[in-house]
Amino acid sequence: MEYRVITRGFELSDAMKAYIDRRLEKVDRVLREDDVTSMEIRIEKDAENYVVKIILNMRGEMINVEERNSDVYTAIDFVSDALEKRVKKAKDKMRVRHKSGVRGLAESMLNEVKAEEEEDKIVSEKRLPLLQMDLEEALLQMETMDHMFLVFRNIDTGEINLLFRKDEKKYGLIEFYE
Repeated sequence: MEYRVITRGFELSDAMKAYIDRRLEKVDRVLREDDVTSMEIRIEKDAENYVVKIILNMRGEMINVEERNSDVYTAIDFVSDALEKRVKKAKDKMRVRHKSGVRGLAESMLNEVKAEEEEDKIVSEKRLPLLQMDLEEALLQMETMDHMFLVFRNIDTGEINLLFRKDEKKYGLIEFYE
């Protein structure tokens, strides 16, 4: 399988490149050569963790997986497992669509709904450190990142909080306590 590796914050060693090749063999077995149009692996080193992100373009579908860990090899393990799971699910969906054709569109959609009900409901996983900040900083983060929610430990209270966007200019706050 052809792919491009982009690193930031460190240099990619030959051993790490060989490890990535070995971990992606499992994914390669699931894919045919003409399934993949492009694949990019981004590995970044921030202050504490390595962030490994894989962007895979399959025929008509883009798969993004990302993992974060203090050990780059562990992050590669997690991201390759997540990629394999997502590729298998995408291949199953393509197989159902291809078999049904135009006449069986309603039947195909019903089969997809049933398959999704039987499969895992979680389609994406990320491991992130719990941010510690005050409420004002959390609001600033929400506005800057344009996310729908933010989980953080409030340094004023020591409790875990969930800040969420209600509409364009209003937010809600859930404070968890023990």
